[in-house]
Amino acid sequence: MMLASTLLRFGATVFALALVWALVLAWWQANDHTPSTVDLLLYLGALPGAMIGGYWLLRGFIDHLRTPPEERELVSASDDDPLAREQAKTSEAERRYTLGLIAAILSTRAGDDADEILAAAADGKRPTPDAALRDDNGFPVFAASIDALDLDAVAAYWGEDASPPAGLQRCLALIDRLLPGVVAAVREQLSSRPAEARLRLVWLLPPAVPPGEFASLKDWLQRHYLTELGVGRCELTLRTVANEAAVMAHIDGLVLAAGQPGAEADIHGVLAASSAIDPITVQAWADQGALFSADNQHGAVPGEAALCLLFSAQPEEGVTVRVSRASAAARDKAADAAGRVSGALLGKLATELMAVHHLEASAIHAVVSDADHRASRVAELFDAFGESLPELDPVADFPGVGGVCGTTPPFGALLALACTRAKVLAAAQPALCVTQQHATARAAILVLPSVPPADVPVADT
Repeated sequence: MMLASTLLRFGATVFALALVWALVLAWWQANDHTPSTVDLLLYLGALPGAMIGGYWLLRGFIDHLRTPPEERELVSASDDDPLAREQAKTSEAERRYTLGLIAAILSTRAGDDADEILAAAADGKRPTPDAALRDDNGFPVFAASIDALDLDAVAAYWGEDASPPAGLQRCLALIDRLLPGVVAAVREQLSSRPAEARLRLVWLLPPAVPPGEFASLKDWLQRHYLTELGVGRCELTLRTVANEAAVMAHIDGLVLAAGQPGAEADIHGVLAASSAIDPITVQAWADQGALFSADNQHGAVPGEAALCLLFSAQPEEGVTVRVSRASAAARDKAADAAGRVSGALLGKLATELMAVHHLEASAIHAVVSDADHRASRVAELFDAFGESLPELDPVADFPGVGGVCGTTPPFGALLALACTRAKVLAAAQPALCVTQQHATARAAILVLPSVPPADVPVADT
């Protein structure tokens, strides 16, 4: 078929070229015209080339318009997706690896516990105007800011002759507020593990943080809290991530690494903080047309949050859930662009995950996302799962943490994962965690109870 199509296109091109040449030569002969070199190049070269090229360009555009939006979006799925069965780069066993999620320590405007965030989402609570932030019209900006952050304590570490990295003051204050709970949880976990067990902590940072700041940030974190865990009990790494899908890819790496032999007793931690609560960020969002306001209902609401997720390949029985590897890809059309917002890509990512773990769609009892109030995200979510999960409640079973915590790039996906954990612990049923806060980056993770209940529908293998 491909050879026949190629021959047909070649033949049509030769025919068109011969036809143009014949018409031009006939016209010159009828008018007794002697062509110059320019005439030969223009009429026998450029003219037929332009006509043939224009035809194929128009033909390709028409074929693109005829392709359904769902099919065009599915083409954008990455060939490197480790869970896409047709292009799988890993073995069946590796694609089914899971990792225990043993704790989630949070700090957000909606609450310092995942259950509080889910309750706020169920009650329809939303961020309120912040008098300290103003838009271009002088009105307070809707924001999900956390009160009573100790910014002075953070600044004191750097002293009078220096200051924390630009734009990170509130993030560091958020982490300063969070770390006592993290250290307490890690210390409790290490106390019941072998002496060689350690905390392998990765601090994920927004993409704007330059690597030159890593040394001072690492020193600040170690001096303030991590020394309390004891000498040699903590390994700290700093890393920047570009977007929410990159964060999910890091979780995927943890799950894959945990499935390999060795160091099963270690605890793996993922620490992150994000804050858009400052005039510079608000103004930048406003300039880009990305800020929620009375004139722009489709804009984002600035938020802030800090969290630490703790994982273990050998969690305690009955107190944890397990997370799958991540299935990720990018939309070919931004969710904020004009026109219909398709959820085909999100649906495909989830379908691949469930197929890998041999679960029927009816086994999923909730879909937790980092989506906020924006209609584009809601439309995408329900286009993806409205038909495949019709028995789920549109409000209670599809919570979007961004609606109550604001937009917290690029770490909204981690908040969603923490809340998915709470959903699974409460119901002992599998749930999906999806990230869709970014304009194009998409990813999904399956969260499973440690011991699957007997009534979970399993797909035929």
